[in-house]
Amino acid sequence: MTIPKHLSADSRRIYRKIAADYELTEDSGLILQAALESWDRCQQARSEIAKGESLLVDGKRNPLIDIERQAYSLFLRAFRQLGLDITPLGPHGAPVKRF
Repeated sequence: MTIPKHLSADSRRIYRKIAADYELTEDSGLILQAALESWDRCQQARSEIAKGESLLVDGKRNPLIDIERQAYSLFLRAFRQLGLDITPLGPHGAPVKRF
C-alpha cells in the first residue's frame, strides 16, 4: 500500500506502523488516510492557535478552535471505525497502562 505523500512526516510514520501491523484493505487504507489527514489538520489548527496565543479573534471565539475540534473528532471516529481505539487488556483484565 502506498503511503500518501501529502501527509505530515508524523502521520506517514503512523501510517507505516499501522500498515505493518495490520492487513489493510483498500477501504481501510482510505479510512486510515482520512484519519491521518484529519490529524494533520487538527495539528495545523492547534499550531496556528498557539501562534496567536489567544482564543479570541476580534472579541469572538477563534474559528480555528472549531476546525481543531472537528478534525480531532473525525480522527477519533475513523480510528474507532478501524478498531484502532481498543486498549489491550493486562493480565487481570484491566487496560495496560501506557506512558
